[in-house]
Amino acid sequence: MAPNISLTYAEIERVSNLLDTSVDVTLVPRMKEAKTEVETLLDNNLVLVHASPALKDQYGKFSASLIAATDAIKGYATQFRKIKESVEDMDKDIADKVNSSGQ
Repeated sequence: MAPNISLTYAEIERVSNLLDTSVDVTLVPRMKEAKTEVETLLDNNLVLVHASPALKDQYGKFSASLIAATDAIKGYATQFRKIKESVEDMDKDIADKVNSSGQ
């Protein structure tokens, strides 16, 4: 029979760290790089009097919303860590109660 609860603390930390790193090292820097490239394009190589500023503004808003959305990824990492910590605390509490009642 499969266990009802099973946690591997090291794996929870590994995946949580992976999520944080994906946001901080990969996703956000690449999105910022893309925004800079789009702005450069619209300033130098796709210059239209009215459309280029509008495109730049819209891309800026789009980029900001993507970066804000990455907070949700980091939120999962935080949730996973909190679950792990809660179970660790519960496990210690149960052990303490068992040990204190046996004396």
